[in-house]
Parts: sequence; structure tokens; C-alpha cells
Amino acid sequence: MSEKISFNDRMNMLISNKSSFLCIGLDPDLDKIPAHLKYEKNPLKTFTEGIIDATKDLVIAYKANLAFFECEGLNGLEALQNLCTLIPKDVILILDGKRGDIANTANKYVKAYFSELNADAITVNPYMGHDAIEPFIKDSRKGVFVLALTSNPGSNDFQNLQIDKESLYQYVSRKVQQWNTNNNCGLVVGATDIEGFEIIRHTTPNLPILVPGIGAQGGSLEKVIQIGRDEAGTGMLINVGRDIIYNSNEKDYAEKARNKAQYYINEITRLIQTSWNYI
Repeated sequence: MSEKISFNDRMNMLISNKSSFLCIGLDPDLDKIPAHLKYEKNPLKTFTEGIIDATKDLVIAYKANLAFFECEGLNGLEALQNLCTLIPKDVILILDGKRGDIANTANKYVKAYFSELNADAITVNPYMGHDAIEPFIKDSRKGVFVLALTSNPGSNDFQNLQIDKESLYQYVSRKVQQWNTNNNCGLVVGATDIEGFEIIRHTTPNLPILVPGIGAQGGSLEKVIQIGRDEAGTGMLINVGRDIIYNSNEKDYAEKARNKAQYYINEITRLIQTSWNYI
């Protein structure tokens, strides 16, 4: 029997092999997808199929935002199930649900997302503590990205509160590092607070970071590339959603998405080659 490869090791191998950090966010919105798709039996399914087919050879990961599927009822769930079958073995599938509940409930989420849908990773909320996270990290092959420092305006309500002379987000980051005994924990760190981003990377130099906030939210790709890599030059997924998947309202939407994904890959490659600011 082959030895299990932990989620973090697998992710870093893919990053090294593809020399990229690109993760495409799949947030299919019926109000934004091309108009001609709205006449399909299941518009979300057709839309996400087109995006994945056009970009799956380019990316390290996809991050599917569960809310955009769940809000469409049975059609949305069908589209989500179909999406999960389309992901190649050399691409990571992250389900973005920001879950966090008592262990009894968390175990059901584990069954739903890791067993039934066969996702590779999930995003979780740390507010309820270790027992709410522990069910997700039992299997070293499955990854968990824990919210640490987010890009939304209300993040300052709690995340910057001071605890023993450090911010709450720093405390959370240190806790996640302690929980990383199976080498399958990571952090969600938004690109819009670059000072906080840098603090977290120095606090946890080898934890993987999932980075939202590039593209439509205005985060700096250059600064993220400079700061976000781990000591080996890997350890990061840069998520871009709307700026890639909504580049056309016509039948060429998938082609335009591929072109924009390729643009980001080219930019990442250029910045890697010109940036030497490793930790």
C-alpha cells in the first residue's frame, strides 16, 4: 500500500510542479453568468463546466463557494455534485463554506464534503475552538483552511482585538500551527491587509495560506508574491474569482476566462522571477 501524502505536501508538490499559485474561485451567480446560459436546464452546471473545461490544465486549485450553489436549491446541489466529478487528480478542490460547529455536527460536514463530494479541503471558522475543527483534520490527506485575517470591512470588529500584546488573528494563527500535527492545516489570509499578511507569514512561516482579495477586491498580487511564500517558496494559493470567470457575457465566456487565467499565471511567473523576498 502506498504511503499517504498529507494535504500540505500534495499542495506544495503541485505548486512546485506547475510553478504557479493560481486558484480560481467558482462563485456562479445567475445574475452575472452569460444571458444565453439562463435558458439551459441547469445554468449553474453548464457555466461551471465551461469554466473548468477551459482552465483545468492551468490551475493549482478551484475554490467553490458553497453559498452560490446552495441558494439555487436542487439545481445548485446538482451543479456542485457535477463540479466535483470534473476536477482532475492534479488539481485541488476547496469547498468554501466557513464551517464551524460542535464535533457532532462537524462530523456530518466531514461526511458530506470529504466522503460524499470527495473535496480535498474545506474552509472553517475557528470561533468555537479545537473540538469544532478536529473532525476535519483527522485525515491527513484532507486539508483545512482556517479563517485568520479576512478582507471584509467588518474584519476589524474582532480580528484585531489585542490578546496578550498580539492581535487575535495572530493568536488564531499560532493555534492553527499547534493543531497542524497531521500537516493538513492552513490559514485564510486576505490580500487587502498586507501589513497583517506579513505578520502572519512571519508568525507561521510554513503554514499554507489561501489568499482571497486579489482582482476585484483590489489586493496587490506583487506584494502577496513577495510576502506570502513559505521558506521553500511554496505554501500559498492565490484565489481569483470574479476577475476571471466574468470576463464575457457572450458564448466565448470560457475562452475569455482561460485568457484571464493565463494572464494571472504569466504575472505570477514574472513576479516569482523578479522577487527575492523570501522569509
